[in-house]
Amino acid sequence: TLTRILQKILKNSVVIYQDDFFKSDDEIPIDPETNLSNWDCPDALDSDGLVALIQHARNHQGQLPKDYHSNEVSNVHDGSNQVSSKTFESLENALKELNSQDCYFVLVDGFMLYWDTALCAELDARIFITASYDTLKYRRENRQGYNTAEGYWADPPGYFDAIVWPQFVRWNKHLFVGEDHSEVDHKVVDNVLVIDTDIYSIETTAKMVVNKLGKTFESSSK
Repeated sequence: TLTRILQKILKNSVVIYQDDFFKSDDEIPIDPETNLSNWDCPDALDSDGLVALIQHARNHQGQLPKDYHSNEVSNVHDGSNQVSSKTFESLENALKELNSQDCYFVLVDGFMLYWDTALCAELDARIFITASYDTLKYRRENRQGYNTAEGYWADPPGYFDAIVWPQFVRWNKHLFVGEDHSEVDHKVVDNVLVIDTDIYSIETTAKMVVNKLGKTFESSSK
């Protein structure tokens, strides 16, 4: 949702979705305890391919290869209509100077961006959007399924508790402020802006991220 909001207000921008870098369906690791496909671990992803595409976009003024195709754009998870036209106007005004510059933006959207140092090194403005266990479970279980490299995946019953939540904690706990994931608010952890969306609405979150982009651009231009 946040990515698609930013894409609407950033004039020269492209989006790269980490979800497009899942390995083929038959290469997804099988969890030994549950015997379920584990789509939420690093071994399910082609991280080298993701880094290579980001570098390509950097080296070609924000352009992606002509033969590149995204499956993620077909997934129906866009909630950007939750943001009012007044807020969109406010966000556009906040980024007016950025949009007037001769620059481009590569937006990288993913659920596991900050465990790999090589991947992190490619990201200038790092933002981690999170929420409580209950909120994340509700969001995941009320989604439609996912287009995959070779077909379609829908979570089986109990998948969130068996796979999604344990993997989320394992690969992202270095960004948690409290041991029980309860004291996040909005803080910078390991140079990543962590925003708890149980506390902040999508509109406020978008404003905080736009502010982060502005400050990042100012720092890099200096």
